[in-house]
Amino acid sequence: MFDFITYGAVFEHLYNPFELLEKSLGWLRKGGGIHIEVPSSDWFIGKIFNFYYKIIGTNFVTNLSPMHTPYHIYEFHLDSFKEISNRLGLSIVKHDYQVCSIPYVPKVFHPILKKYMHLTNQGMQLCI
Repeated sequence: MFDFITYGAVFEHLYNPFELLEKSLGWLRKGGGIHIEVPSSDWFIGKIFNFYYKIIGTNFVTNLSPMHTPYHIYEFHLDSFKEISNRLGLSIVKHDYQVCSIPYVPKVFHPILKKYMHLTNQGMQLCI
């Protein structure tokens, strides 16, 4: 039995991530916690790149990583975790959007983009 279980960059690669979450509850002591970190489907930079891919006529989407391994099978939003938490009788104690680095964008734009992502909860990583 564990007091704390953490999954960092795992759920998006699994065929049935919520089955693992349900199984994890059996490993957790009463009053224990689970921390999950996944790429956010609301990532602002991802939306910009997806728009770019669309206007150049490709079918690429950056948030599901179809262009490189390890592939992302699912994308997640806070509502995804709220729904499964309700089904499993869990509560989300805290959530946060981590802004992280901003790849392929000139550094001069980073301060403005980071501030915007913080204010709008559109960071790269969703932590539950």
